[in-house]
Amino acid sequence: MDGGSRPPAVPRRRSPLARQILVLGLVLSAVALVLAFPLRTYLSGRADLNDAVRTEQTLQQRLDDLALRKAALQDPDYIRAEARRRLQYVSPGDTVYVIAAPAPAPVSAGTPRPAAPARPWYSQMWTSLTEQPASADRP
Repeated sequence: MDGGSRPPAVPRRRSPLARQILVLGLVLSAVALVLAFPLRTYLSGRADLNDAVRTEQTLQQRLDDLALRKAALQDPDYIRAEARRRLQYVSPGDTVYVIAAPAPAPVSAGTPRPAAPARPWYSQMWTSLTEQPASADRP
């Protein structure tokens, strides 16, 4: 016997179960690939439909609110009340009371006044950026 010789290779036969599992895996992969695109399209369509329904409900609520406002604006009593409230209109025969605010107290000589800046804030800021800082070493 020669140490370098090998027996001839015998082809291995696959069991029928292994073949069936392989075919089943390929079929399931093909089905998954075939269904992936339509399923994605379906789910995207459902999301778009839900968004459209929400938008329609919002617009319907707004339409109802505007219809109520239109009905209110056609009522003369509502118009009169809004004119009084917003524009302070007065009907003939109404009594009007005007409340005047008290005059500000005069500033006495002993009360310190807040110092008003001589220049606007932006020119003060610009000056502070462009001026050389005073050094402690200078006499």
